[in-house]
Amino acid sequence: MSPDYDLRNYTVKRITDEIRMTNVFLQTIDGKTQRTFAFTCGDKKVQDSSFIEGMKKDFIAARSVHSALSTVSGTDLYNVNCFMVNNHTATQMTDWVKKAIETGSLLVILFHGVGGGNSLDVSLEDHRKFLEYLRQEQDKIWIAPMVTVASYLRDIQNSQKKLYGQ
Repeated sequence: MSPDYDLRNYTVKRITDEIRMTNVFLQTIDGKTQRTFAFTCGDKKVQDSSFIEGMKKDFIAARSVHSALSTVSGTDLYNVNCFMVNNHTATQMTDWVKKAIETGSLLVILFHGVGGGNSLDVSLEDHRKFLEYLRQEQDKIWIAPMVTVASYLRDIQNSQKKLYGQ
């Protein structure tokens, strides 16, 4: 990797400018104004400074890479947990879903690659089995784009704040 793209060499201004420029580019393609963000490799800082605080108005939520389930009210929308798939089996992934159902939790799953070509991968067979399991359980789970789920969570959290006078 070129040192030019090493986050240790970035400034907060540079990364926010690049991300905002990318958002403008994406909006010209798809017309969407509401987006979520995924921290690259889970990196939340450039040099020693966090950059998400100044960008909260640009994104409805941001996904991190901490493997944990969250409650609806306990989800930090700018540090959303997720389970990263790295050669996990269909059984392991279905166990995550079962635990989320059992606890009424939010489960975000991050796939980098399916069927080869990526070191963070899941086999095509395990992916297929997992998708079949999800289809079988579709009356118990809600599968939606992150931006849709984040918007829903934000509305619930804002309602709770109003209810409790926060």
